[in-house]
Amino acid sequence: MIKKFAILISVVALSGCATTYTYDGQQYDSKEKFIQAVDTRNSIALSTISPLPTPLVQRKLVFAIPSAVAFTELEKKDFVKTQGREPSAQQIEVQLNLNQGNVKGIKVFFDAIQRRNIFASTRFIEMDSTTGSFAASPDTDTLFYVAPAVNSGQWFYTSHKHGKQIFSYDRSSITIEGKLQAFIEAAQVQAVRD
Repeated sequence: MIKKFAILISVVALSGCATTYTYDGQQYDSKEKFIQAVDTRNSIALSTISPLPTPLVQRKLVFAIPSAVAFTELEKKDFVKTQGREPSAQQIEVQLNLNQGNVKGIKVFFDAIQRRNIFASTRFIEMDSTTGSFAASPDTDTLFYVAPAVNSGQWFYTSHKHGKQIFSYDRSSITIEGKLQAFIEAAQVQAVRD
């Protein structure tokens, strides 16, 4: 799966009743507080993005990522394969909650591209699967993330002129703001090369 922006861990207490989520060095005692922390952090990071006065290109962009349910199903299959048993209902629920936070952490890239105003219009799609492909058209590019197996995800960018290519960006920043800026710069490069 994608490298997370900040530490994202869930610890199930020995009693099996309490779940604590740790995000960005802070602990949260509920899913709601955890998701709110992710939303707040993403909102702060997005506020650092300066919009262009006009779109950089007149093409459209389709941005697609797997849903939290799709990631959870992939991880459930991997769990069964490696552990030889089904995960408990609580383990599945915790993983789904974590994946909801992770998907928000991935979707913030879309929000940054949209805020930056690189394309004439942008469309977000949550896929029901962790694999798939999106074809480009003369007026629409696609940027999508696939994960055929746990811990083996990849971004792809497809344009009508250049076809499907691996989409790379500088992941060396330790901040969300730095990662967003690097992602935007890479998207801008892809957009203007046509």
